[in-house]
Amino acid sequence: MLEQMRKSSQSLFIYLLFSLLIVIFVISFGPQSRGTTCDAALSGNDHYAARVAGDVVSNNDFRYGFLMMGGAQAPPQIAKQRRMKETVMDKLIERELLAQEAERLGYVVSDEEVEDLVSDSKMIGLGEPLTVSRVQKNGKFNYEAFKNFVQFELSLNPKTFIEEQKRELLASRVRNLMRAGVKVSLDEVKADFERTGLQVNLEYLRFSNRKYEPAVMVTEADIAAYASKNEAKLRELYEQKKFMYEKVPKEVRVRQILIKGGTAANDAAKAQHKAEQLAAKIKGEKDATKASAIFAQAAKESSDDAASKAKGGDLGWKRKGTLGLETADDDKVFAAKAGELLGPFKTKDGGASLLVVEANREGDLPFDKVKLELAEEKIREERSGALAKADAEAAMAKAKAGSGKTLKELFPLKSDDKDEAKADAKPSKLAKLPDADAPRAEETGLFSRRGSREGAIVEGLGISNALSKAAFEIRPDAPLAGPFEIAGSWVVVRLKERKEPDMAEYEKKKLDLQRDAELNKWMEVLTDWSHDRCIEERDAKRIQINRDVLRYEDTAEPPPYEPCMPRRMFGG
Repeated sequence: MLEQMRKSSQSLFIYLLFSLLIVIFVISFGPQSRGTTCDAALSGNDHYAARVAGDVVSNNDFRYGFLMMGGAQAPPQIAKQRRMKETVMDKLIERELLAQEAERLGYVVSDEEVEDLVSDSKMIGLGEPLTVSRVQKNGKFNYEAFKNFVQFELSLNPKTFIEEQKRELLASRVRNLMRAGVKVSLDEVKADFERTGLQVNLEYLRFSNRKYEPAVMVTEADIAAYASKNEAKLRELYEQKKFMYEKVPKEVRVRQILIKGGTAANDAAKAQHKAEQLAAKIKGEKDATKASAIFAQAAKESSDDAASKAKGGDLGWKRKGTLGLETADDDKVFAAKAGELLGPFKTKDGGASLLVVEANREGDLPFDKVKLELAEEKIREERSGALAKADAEAAMAKAKAGSGKTLKELFPLKSDDKDEAKADAKPSKLAKLPDADAPRAEETGLFSRRGSREGAIVEGLGISNALSKAAFEIRPDAPLAGPFEIAGSWVVVRLKERKEPDMAEYEKKKLDLQRDAELNKWMEVLTDWSHDRCIEERDAKRIQINRDVLRYEDTAEPPPYEPCMPRRMFGG
């Protein structure tokens, strides 16, 4: 059909001359062109865009793909942000792998098949079926309009375009073959509809282990005993965190007594005076061990830093710039010897800070150097978790005895200002937390079952197979469940709302749902096949990429690119 239309156009000589001029113009000045210098003509970078399992993806192929994706209309910065050229390379690699599989299976595409497709104003662009109205005139296919579209918008001549479409059709043969082999039964569709249609909204109380850490008391004897009994566990933890102990810059382990200032003019002077009195008391003790003990006790009694006071002011290991001090004061701390008392230093809020350096370290730290540190970390983690769990269990008992009251009714948000509550530090009725940190009832909102590679996702809380299972099993007549450990917290939940799937809606839409499910499954099959095949060829060193074609016009270097990257969607 295209041949007949071609004969009815201008003479062959004029057609060839015109085509030659167009091609020269496009190569020299069109999108992606680099001119026609001898260097460009001789450069190896201009010979191919990629080699895939023995077949060459030419620069023309790449230019065609980029223009098919609308690359000529996208500003370079936008194209770069969207990774358009990298996506084109992905799709061309996929196309070649699929076309090669089609050839292996014995499929052949003729020029006539492409001409029939194009005469219906249709074509395929990197796997996507397209209808192109610009090849029509007065509602019908027009050869001159087609020729102009191919030459001016795709930088190709008609013959090269037909070759591109033949590769596209070959790839489509295998896509369609995979599509025909994918079936999803109505039973599967119904089960999925019920799974996603069932939704629950949970009230929950969350008891964060971290909030209980200040209440954990640990002695040196506790740490030594734990390290002795759990060396294998600590070695495993060390290996997991080994990168943190390699090439460590200078660190100091410090204790702090923080005296807060205030807004009144004499608050800073009062804080400074109190800190000086404490410093004089500590300096009066000549024995270093006793002086450290006096400092720790003073921190427990007098420090205004809630996070560290229960630990005798221990801030752990600190690097330069992390103590919140002025540069000159920071330098003094990092120049101090172990056991040296420093300060009082003025803080930014008008308060005062006393510090004592207990040790320093740097470089590569072997296991024996950090074993006790890891032991203390694990003890605090386990004990704070036990305290959180105990409060969660107490909350569960209170909820069960609550005569059907909601968690929000049983654990109301205090009307007092939170800052005042923290300042008062009143004990919570549950156990170890001040009222400001006591749990508050929250809601997940309606959510359905969904999962990740790590496990089942509970909206707003995290990943927990046990909690997810319970969430969809609890009923209005028995709405409570827990406590569950999830993401460093213990959680108690209460069913607030349960929404059942609308099976009448399913009956109306089941055929559409089946079609969508088969389409999604086909995309997964195609993605997995293409990715696995790509890796196979890449590992056999049968995929080579000319990264120069990936360079964007506003950058000197091509972007980083590696074929067959995981989780990159093949198949369009």
